[in-house]
Amino acid sequence: MYVAEIVRKRSGVPVLSRKEIDIIGENLVSDFNPDAMQTPQEIDIDLFVQDYLGADQDFQYLSHCGVYLGMTVFNNTDKVPVYDPIQNRAEYISARANTIIIDRTLLEENQEHRYRFTMGHEASHVFLHTPYFAYDPNQITLMDLLSERKEAAMIQCRVDTKKMNCEQQAVWTDKEWMEWQANALSSAILMPKAMVHKLVRALRQKPGFSQKKEIQRCYIEADTVSQIFNVSFQAATIRLKELGIIRQEICMTQQVLCFMRE
Repeated sequence: MYVAEIVRKRSGVPVLSRKEIDIIGENLVSDFNPDAMQTPQEIDIDLFVQDYLGADQDFQYLSHCGVYLGMTVFNNTDKVPVYDPIQNRAEYISARANTIIIDRTLLEENQEHRYRFTMGHEASHVFLHTPYFAYDPNQITLMDLLSERKEAAMIQCRVDTKKMNCEQQAVWTDKEWMEWQANALSSAILMPKAMVHKLVRALRQKPGFSQKKEIQRCYIEADTVSQIFNVSFQAATIRLKELGIIRQEICMTQQVLCFMRE
């Protein structure tokens, strides 16, 4: 398996730019499925998690209200909090180290895109953040027991990640940095930078494309990325803006999208 050279803070949190995360994403995809770095295509995120990362998958209700979409378990534990809808109560279950748990609501038919991005997000935690959380129980020290990060057997990921879009990165906590990194690497795996550029170049070479209005071109590019990589239109739009393909100022409102689909 591909091993990335990652600089880490003293706490163990990776120090990574978006450019470095894009490189890691492309290297992971290239190692997992070389053809996916030749032809833009959907990444089999379940196969990536199971066969490439060697992680286990589980599906539980992680809360009573859907506040958590996913969870990554780094150490063997019998204290994984889940929700039992039949008994209408919280309870604990056991899970092995290197287990990804996805909220069962994402198994519903209309949740495929959210499921894929969440699975990519948790897979990114496994790849990037295992050294931060995991430990060898035979080598644990008193200082480890007193460390907050060593006591945490898992990381729970909320639905609301709007804070990750803010520009106040200087005051982010370790947890916030890791959530941002997991979001960024999920995008980089599901939509590899080089393949997104290749797809967009092919679109722009089509006759008449350059004569369309900018908002129309942006919509076509985002819609095509969404379909080819099997991600949501919103995720595709964000990715295109991150890569500088679509201007940040472009706002494809619901009214515009409805007009474009007519």
